[in-house]
Amino acid sequence: MQAIGRRIQEARKAKRYTQEYVSARANIGVKFLSQIECGKAGLSLQTLISLCEILEVTPNYILLFSASGEEEDPLHRALSELTVQQRQDAETIIKLFAKNCRRT
Repeated sequence: MQAIGRRIQEARKAKRYTQEYVSARANIGVKFLSQIECGKAGLSLQTLISLCEILEVTPNYILLFSASGEEEDPLHRALSELTVQQRQDAETIIKLFAKNCRRT
């Protein structure tokens, strides 16, 4: 739950949204959002979907990590430490790199 909360919080901060703004749009309490971000509360599928839509991230970004709580691979681990905007920039770079690799 802590990894999920951390990713939600990172996505919210990357958008420069307050907890008040996000919780109002998601129709949940500010305290509940705070508990989610701290990993002290779980969330329903509907709340997850609402938060993903508001924060413009995918459920995969929020949820995908191994059962041990560690990311699946070194690339994912490195990317998880970046802001949402930095991850989007990295994705663009990787796509260009992959496209150029296919040409050779």
